[in-house]
Amino acid sequence: MSENENIVLPPKYYLDYFNYLLDFVKDKYKHILEEKEWRFLRKFYALSEDAQCLFIRFTNRKGLFFRSQRLKYEEIENLPEALAELLSKGFVEDLSVNHADFLLELLHLSTKPELLKLIPEKGFKTKSKGEVSEWIKDNLEPAQVVEEIALGQPLVKVNFEYEVTFFKFLFFGNRYMDMTEFVVRDLGFIQYFSHDEDKLVARFETRKDAEDKWMISDQTDLFEKLKKEETPEALYDWFDTMVDTIKDLSEVAKPALERLTLKIGRHLERQKSEELAVEVFKMCALPMAKERRVRCLVKLKHNEEALALCEDMMANSSNADEHLFAKDFSERILSKSKRKKKLTTEKLHEAERIYINAIYKGNVELGTIEHYMAEGKYAIFSENHLWRGIFGLVFWDIIFDPSLVAFHHPFQRRPSDLHLPDFYLKRKEHIHEHLESFQDMESLLLFMGRKFTDHEGIANPFVIWMEGMWESIRIATQYIGLEPIKEVLVHICQDIVENSRGFPDLFVWDENGYEFVEVKSPTDNLSNRQLYWLNYFEEKGINAKVLRVFFEE
Repeated sequence: MSENENIVLPPKYYLDYFNYLLDFVKDKYKHILEEKEWRFLRKFYALSEDAQCLFIRFTNRKGLFFRSQRLKYEEIENLPEALAELLSKGFVEDLSVNHADFLLELLHLSTKPELLKLIPEKGFKTKSKGEVSEWIKDNLEPAQVVEEIALGQPLVKVNFEYEVTFFKFLFFGNRYMDMTEFVVRDLGFIQYFSHDEDKLVARFETRKDAEDKWMISDQTDLFEKLKKEETPEALYDWFDTMVDTIKDLSEVAKPALERLTLKIGRHLERQKSEELAVEVFKMCALPMAKERRVRCLVKLKHNEEALALCEDMMANSSNADEHLFAKDFSERILSKSKRKKKLTTEKLHEAERIYINAIYKGNVELGTIEHYMAEGKYAIFSENHLWRGIFGLVFWDIIFDPSLVAFHHPFQRRPSDLHLPDFYLKRKEHIHEHLESFQDMESLLLFMGRKFTDHEGIANPFVIWMEGMWESIRIATQYIGLEPIKEVLVHICQDIVENSRGFPDLFVWDENGYEFVEVKSPTDNLSNRQLYWLNYFEEKGINAKVLRVFFEE
């Protein structure tokens, strides 16, 4: 039996969680709550404890409609009484024709036999529930269907769905986290870094901040629906109208809009609507948008415009993938030959080659480790987790510093500005002072070792708490050297999204030295990011290479 299986939550644990969330939001966001939210709070606190529990049970489940006769919660002493109280106080309401707008959800909730009772024609028993639902939706009036469903099965709809969702949104700062975070923590599956709650600050400074972030989240959900139903032209018109109506978007919502814009452009590109995709990509500042725009322009045979964009990327981009792509693609455009070797391909062709047993075709890195061990060397998987682990331990206190207004709730695994340029800019002086405090390798190892011991198991966006992790970090750090490590760590800080990935697969060492090894099978390609790190390591005196691995006949 695992340690987690011994933990038993109290019967009404979810009531404690919900009340904690409400108290937290009232404290941090009282300046932006409106009368409708305060009214909900007053009404909720006036409910009996059992009615509160039943309402929370509803809100923690998916959907808005529930079968009232199938409710079963042992910790609620009198379920019928609690349900009657919720009905009388307006927290739930019986299903009626007023809910015709929720037809799709009601059809999904109903069973196939229940739906067949709504169809006058015969011959539907052999059809799937989905086909039955489609026929009902296309041939019957929604109000009529809902009325029939209400007569056949007692259902209730949960109210205050907006208020509850908005409180959770304010607490978590997003729409994808939910109350299970409390359960996961209290059962011991995830340990979070513990902040003094007085130092946690509101994610949204103003009502507009919260509403703008909520609005972009809504638009993202709407896009996922529209892309399945609308033509590329109609989708572009929707996007163009949406962007045109957004005025003075809050800074906190802008990253989400950028991600949505990139998604829409990629969808239009996949739909072979390159002209529309180009127009969308023009509105996106994310690095990938320019690359996709160049590719679309070439497909449209707008080579001069594509070349000009590549030249702009080479001159102004600090993103490695973007820069290398622009260099390769511009040469391809100028040569008008698709057979010109990319820089990544040239690097592969120059690489050392080895042969390993064919049993490793599904795990070429493991086969390469065996190859090095047969030569009397040591080798371990390194890839991104080794460098990220060093980064996470060295900068632990900076990552979790609450004074930088980047932590907003107790379940936050990372500062809210981690993937923004602000992360480095706001901490630049502190980062360099901290690195300068390490005068020798012994002091760096002592610091990292203490952080590893003190915080082992606590969720960190960079450190993976796996067996042998500290030993790997300790060995690699000693071989690489203090100054090269400092340079790499600063470089990661400057663009965490891009510069914390693409590291070589293996770390190999013996008494004569070390090297990082990027392993490539016969069918594998080298990415721009991987090439970037290989070149960067060479520039900084860190031993690294590409190794092409083939299989013995």
